[in-house]
Amino acid sequence: MADNFLQEYKEYYSVRAEKYADNPNYPNSYKAEKALSDAMQSCAVLEEFRDKIGNLNELCAVALVKDEYLMEKAHFTKHQETVRIKASEQVLQKTETSTEVMELMPAVTEIENANSIKISMDEAHREFQSDWDLVDEITIYENAVVPDNYKQKMMQSAQKTKDSIISGVNSLEKNNTEWQAGWRLNPEINMEYRHRNLLPYSDEHITEQLAKYKSIINR
Repeated sequence: MADNFLQEYKEYYSVRAEKYADNPNYPNSYKAEKALSDAMQSCAVLEEFRDKIGNLNELCAVALVKDEYLMEKAHFTKHQETVRIKASEQVLQKTETSTEVMELMPAVTEIENANSIKISMDEAHREFQSDWDLVDEITIYENAVVPDNYKQKMMQSAQKTKDSIISGVNSLEKNNTEWQAGWRLNPEINMEYRHRNLLPYSDEHITEQLAKYKSIINR
């Protein structure tokens, strides 16, 4: 019976390792799982494994975290997500020195939470994109060809829309300052790839709209 258990354990750890074999996304997991499997395969009796396992199981868990964040880093690199990638880079640094997953995971959570704030602060600059149609609306009001007795009304509507944009920006900055001291809306950031790729317009059109928007919010 003991021999049967030993063989079953050997098969189990062998399967665990082979699950990652030849998978380019999990090289570290395969290496760690193979080391664990080799330790089991070297046992003549099951009891030997208690002495041979050491922290190999922990290293398997750490390796899996490393592989997953390497994939995440590659994805964010491809899409030029220069803010989101920061968490991946920091977690990968932690995996280089971590030998216990229970120590690693709280650090991962802390890194992800801190970076989520940075992501929110970065994406808040897309207020410009949210206000795009309002800028168009202002342009329409200010350039509308209407009888003179309607012109004042058009200009009042334009100013009302401007005031709405300014109020929204002020509220956004007030809120975000609580998360990042001194945060200030920077519409120009929308020309960086991670924001720019959300705008289905030419660079010339975006530059023109940015100039109008910055004029409205006094930037």
